Amino acid sequence: GGGGRGRDDFDVVLGNPPYLELRDVDYVPRDYTCASTGAVHALCVERGMQLLKPDGYLGMVLPLAVASTKRMRCVQRLLEEGRHAWYAHFSWRPARLFPGVHRAMTMVISTRAGAAARVGRGRTWSTAYQKWRTNERASLMERIAYVEIPRRRRSFWVPKLGVDLERRLLAKLLGIPTMVGDFLTRPGGRGRGAHIYYRSDGGLYWKVFTDFPPAFRVGGRAGHSTREMRLTVADPAVVVPLIAALSSDVFWWWYTVTSNCRHLNPTDVQRFPLPAAVLADARLAELGRLYLRDIVRHSRMAVRCQRQTGHTQTQSFKVRRSREVVEQIDGVLAQHYGLTSEELDFVVNYDIEFRMGADTKDRAGAGGAGRPLICESH
Repeated sequence: GGGGRGRDDFDVVLGNPPYLELRDVDYVPRDYTCASTGAVHALCVERGMQLLKPDGYLGMVLPLAVASTKRMRCVQRLLEEGRHAWYAHFSWRPARLFPGVHRAMTMVISTRAGAAARVGRGRTWSTAYQKWRTNERASLMERIAYVEIPRRRRSFWVPKLGVDLERRLLAKLLGIPTMVGDFLTRPGGRGRGAHIYYRSDGGLYWKVFTDFPPAFRVGGRAGHSTREMRLTVADPAVVVPLIAALSSDVFWWWYTVTSNCRHLNPTDVQRFPLPAAVLADARLAELGRLYLRDIVRHSRMAVRCQRQTGHTQTQSFKVRRSREVVEQIDGVLAQHYGLTSEELDFVVNYDIEFRMGADTKDRAGAGGAGRPLICESH
């Protein structure tokens, strides 16, 4: 790099900035476009850009939020406008990039798009949401495969795609004119109507939706988890087919590609593309009822002792044991989404080795995470 005495001095700027909020530091940065994010690492990206030579390269290791949250859209613009950009995404389970950092990460690289920069052009590439085991770490970088993604995107998220087939899948889903939110009344509200229940976090490889509030006890008394969320629909007849669609591998793929892959936010559910005909499909409703009976049959009460809430019991679902039903649901949905046999096969097998429990040994070796959780503190 250069002498560091002025702007555009460096050929390369690399960083692993602190993952802090501005409220966590005792100073107030000024004149930063991305100050609205409230994130220190966002300002580090902006400052890194200021220090680059015109044809320099910026490389940063950032929280996955840079590619999956609305407040980070300004950072994406910095990385992409008039530039080429690469996003590589890494899960935090079963193995993680840095010991002690229990969050998903995105490595970003950005450089000026050459002559194309003069007319605001550039290209963007992304990877899948990569999961790996500790013994695979040495080959992790070799496994990175970038897929070009659209520069102009409808939403704030950078799609996490690993193969070209996923580009076609994404285009098909984005072409659906309706989404889950179109069929809800007062999303997340407590008004009249029929309800669908789910948890806002937890469920590393499965997101569970039910037509009843899962059992929850605090100190032996029945109650409701603070993580419990619900959707409201006006017509009770659509509850079960909607649950079936949200319990599918199609939804799991969409969720992984578009979300922060940790929390299940209301928008993650509401913006899932859903053909209206799905809710009137009798076969899907039948499979949804079968699925709900099956997950209840395999459920158990998980016991935890937490500092904040004390002794709790939560109904825990082993969805992998209902795998056959989920695959049948996918087969019905494939007709509504117009998926080819190749695309359906890809979706059904997406993340399958981790979702079916193949990572248990690795997780147990990383601090016992694979064992039943008896006591935890927050």
